[in-house]
Amino acid sequence: MVTNSRLLRFVHTSDVHLGAYSSSPRGREEPRGRRLEAGFEAVVDLAVDTSADLLLIAGDFFDHARITPDVVAFAVEQINRFPGTTVILPGNHDPIGPLGPYERHSLQEKAPRLMLIQEPTGEFVDFPELDLAIWGRAITVDVTEQPLASPPPRLKERTWNIAIGHGHSVDEEAQLERSLRITPTHLAESAQWDYVALGHWDVHTDVSTAGALVVYSGSPASLGDIGYGVAVVVEMGASGVHWHPHTLMLSGTNP
Repeated sequence: MVTNSRLLRFVHTSDVHLGAYSSSPRGREEPRGRRLEAGFEAVVDLAVDTSADLLLIAGDFFDHARITPDVVAFAVEQINRFPGTTVILPGNHDPIGPLGPYERHSLQEKAPRLMLIQEPTGEFVDFPELDLAIWGRAITVDVTEQPLASPPPRLKERTWNIAIGHGHSVDEEAQLERSLRITPTHLAESAQWDYVALGHWDVHTDVSTAGALVVYSGSPASLGDIGYGVAVVVEMGASGVHWHPHTLMLSGTNP
């Protein structure tokens, strides 16, 4: 039963892939890379315009570990433009650890309102002022990890508990070659969470099942040249949990 009447709002995105195509001779001026940057700009605009409390990035914020300082500067500028807190879960393109981009570039020193989930075994990020806890498992270079397997109990001290993960939703006995597997059993175990924010798929998809509210945000600007862009706005309050996909307008770019 919800006892906290305060409306909590957050924007859920993933698979931003900043720094993709940066090996082009054009560098950051490569049109495809600029479209990805415009996608993240549109997500930040959405978070600002909706007065969101949080921005959740469910993996693959960066496309690879070889990102250049100008890509990092762009990312920091955009994160700092959002007055709320940004939470990043490392994905398979930007894993946690010495081979990933976060230890190399120390984003948190440059973006003081950024929180990075760092534990491969899983950890809670607690927001007492929002009556909210977020649990996630950072991805490493070992992509056999199972992002939502064997979660801990939700924090009873908080009205709202969210999980964030990065992986493939698959059948129990099919697609065994897939990395970062999220099975129906894992989804059933996720019913304790009020919302599960997923990344790893470019296309926005609702995979809710067995009482669990589980959503892939989709990419703000897909790596493929298809002009697709979406983010999810989630609201939690006295009437429960409500979410809707929001189509992003990418100014100054071509699909």
